[in-house]
Amino acid sequence: MIGKLARSSLQTTAVLALRLATQAATLVLLTRLLQPALYGHYAAAASLAVVLGMLSSLGSGYVLLSRASGNLARAADTWRYAWPLTLAMGVVLILIYLPIALWLTDAQLSLSTLLWLGCTELLATPFTLLASFVLQSSERVPLSQLVQWLPLGLRVAAVLPCFALPLEARLPCYVVLQWSAGVIGVLVAWRIVRRHVPLTWQPRKPSGEELRLGASYAAMLLVAANPSELDKMAAVRLVGGPSAGIYTAGSRIMGALVMPVLAMLLAAQPRLFRHARDQAVTMRKLVLVLFGVALAWGIVSGAALAIASPWLTWIFGNDYARTAHLMPWMAITAPFLSVRLAAGSVLVATGHPLERVGFELGGIACLLGGMLAFAPGYGVIGLVAAVIVAELAMGIVGVLMVLRQLNRLKAVNGPESARATL
Repeated sequence: MIGKLARSSLQTTAVLALRLATQAATLVLLTRLLQPALYGHYAAAASLAVVLGMLSSLGSGYVLLSRASGNLARAADTWRYAWPLTLAMGVVLILIYLPIALWLTDAQLSLSTLLWLGCTELLATPFTLLASFVLQSSERVPLSQLVQWLPLGLRVAAVLPCFALPLEARLPCYVVLQWSAGVIGVLVAWRIVRRHVPLTWQPRKPSGEELRLGASYAAMLLVAANPSELDKMAAVRLVGGPSAGIYTAGSRIMGALVMPVLAMLLAAQPRLFRHARDQAVTMRKLVLVLFGVALAWGIVSGAALAIASPWLTWIFGNDYARTAHLMPWMAITAPFLSVRLAAGSVLVATGHPLERVGFELGGIACLLGGMLAFAPGYGVIGLVAAVIVAELAMGIVGVLMVLRQLNRLKAVNGPESARATL
């Protein structure tokens, strides 16, 4: 099993490396395209859209994955209720998103800009993610990540023509092209998925159990996204647009560094769901491998980021020179973030998404408290300190929760699980 996991992880890592390069290119191009103040407001609005986008499918992607791993008929049946639910929820969330985004950005972004941004993250992206879950359920994890990468790759191309425009027209043009990239990504994803899983557009109503289970996963996704996005939303209100742009540029780099950990977790997810049912010993060994690799990568990547931080001024431009001074401090969060992501994935696979919600809600409270306490007096450094404390707390609590669940699984399965082998 570990050999298959390693091969799948390497293949997924290769795709995510492409995704990492794409996100890095987009980040660099956007920081060159937009001044820090405008980038800070854009990042806040985009983070809000990403967080709300976790609710668009109401957790139906995880319902599909948990019920249909290796069973294409179940995947197709779950899809029949997932796609109309995603469409309806996306429209409702756009109406909720617009007034909140206007307030969050102090109306520095136009309503049309926010509308295009909301349509991308609340309609197009959720459909692409849903297609990705279908491919994951058939254990085509690398292909599922390739499907997610396509619209991101197109976004890089979308930035380039905007440089020819005046400063005030660049962002409005970019969000329209971003929406176009999202739509193309959905159409291509559909054609790819149909080759592997027999999906139809015939809708059906979800059962009460499906809605309840999906709602628990949606709550988990919403809370899980907040520690990584809440600071970008709060930064623009606490330290102003220019400083928020400086902070967000560095934070995006930090998030990109954990891509290999995400690749490993995505590759392991179908197996985690299966082994959580009846193979406690195998599950424990797999979880220990995941935690060990996540911690090691977090330490190595954090150290590499701190060493490379002087190059950031050259990469982003002089307007973002302060980002380079922040990076050695932000790099401290890398191992804690990696372990927190691993703990969250294991809790979901063992059927306890609400426990993940619990420890990450605690982390959000810690993050908010830290930002409110530190940012007024210490500015951007205060934001970084709050993130370090929150990620450390979530990492410790998440590991303890996983160990408790593994002990429970062992007790339930009894001696028979001891015969499980790798």
